[in-house]
Amino acid sequence: MNGLLFIALPYVALTLAILGGLYRYFTNRFSYTSLSSQLLENRQLFWGSVPWHYGIIPILLAHLLAGLFPGAAASLLGDPIRLAVLEVIGLSLGFLTVLGIVILVVRRLPSDSMARPATSPMDWILLGFLGVQVVSGVGVALFQRWGSLWYLHTAVPWFWSIVRFQPDPGTVASLPVFVQFHMIIGFVVILLFPFTRLVHIFTVPVTYLWRPYQIVVWNHAQKEEPRRSGGAAGDGPAEPDRRRFLSRLSLGLGALAAVLVGVPSLWFVLGLRKPRQEWRAVGRLDDFQVGRTVEVSFQDPSPLSWAGVTAKTAAWLRRTDAQQFIAFSVNCTHLGCPVRWLARADLFMCPCHGGVFYNDGRVASGPPPRPLTQYPVRIRNGVVEILTSPLPIT
Repeated sequence: MNGLLFIALPYVALTLAILGGLYRYFTNRFSYTSLSSQLLENRQLFWGSVPWHYGIIPILLAHLLAGLFPGAAASLLGDPIRLAVLEVIGLSLGFLTVLGIVILVVRRLPSDSMARPATSPMDWILLGFLGVQVVSGVGVALFQRWGSLWYLHTAVPWFWSIVRFQPDPGTVASLPVFVQFHMIIGFVVILLFPFTRLVHIFTVPVTYLWRPYQIVVWNHAQKEEPRRSGGAAGDGPAEPDRRRFLSRLSLGLGALAAVLVGVPSLWFVLGLRKPRQEWRAVGRLDDFQVGRTVEVSFQDPSPLSWAGVTAKTAAWLRRTDAQQFIAFSVNCTHLGCPVRWLARADLFMCPCHGGVFYNDGRVASGPPPRPLTQYPVRIRNGVVEILTSPLPIT
């Protein structure tokens, strides 16, 4: 079943989307249209189309850019505050997208709707799958939290394995069924691409960049605007001047507010502010036996003021010889679950999805895509210290 859903379906969907889209373009190019009903129901379309486009476009770009640049995305999400902010933004965009698709569907339902005759059967099918896709995406964001983080270690490797023609569904086969359903519906939407009005997203009017200028010549004399009250004889109209001044003042204040809010936000989101790293003492040298692996706890280097006891985190520490230690993050590299140390088996094991690691952190079996993350360790004045970071992301 995994081979059918996560290998065959993606290749079938992508092949049909590319070849079918090209065939339709070269044989029936004038059908590359959104069949907009703006002239029929401008106001109703506005309330559905604007939330839909303003929500779905950033979400798609986030999926695409994270897949193309996973290293940069991992660095961006390495700060817990930044991760939380981006998750909230993504969830808000998801709700906005759901609102848009609901309005786009509801406006077509009444029998007297002017948009209903322009809605084809394929439009209804596409709207249904798009609705299921965005609702399931919001569900994943709500119930499978921190999706932007584990997406990098599950879906992205799977996508790239398909692109390289070495399909490996192992990273997604163990995901929750709800997440798998969201991925499958996404490829179904791609499969429907050449048969629906979705093709219009590739008809970007780039020729407008070099087309000749359009010159408009008025054939009638402009009528003099009536004089507004409040202006003396011989003075210009006072009302347009005040309106122009207020408009420019509003634009100036809006631009200033955008700069004051946008520049720090951009600096924060792009990760230009590096996460703090601090050496934390975890015990004296004599407290640890050679060859033994123990759990140690320490304060997060950038705790939130309201975090309280939750600001504490942990690591697995092994003393390899008299002066050498090795420390591992407790988080599994699959979905971040805390791993357990099985002393008798000399292995780390993740209880969530069965990931197993050797005592040196290397992957022994299961879905984890890479070894356990390690912390640098040093001995200073007889005290063992770990160089900690907000999230153990490499």
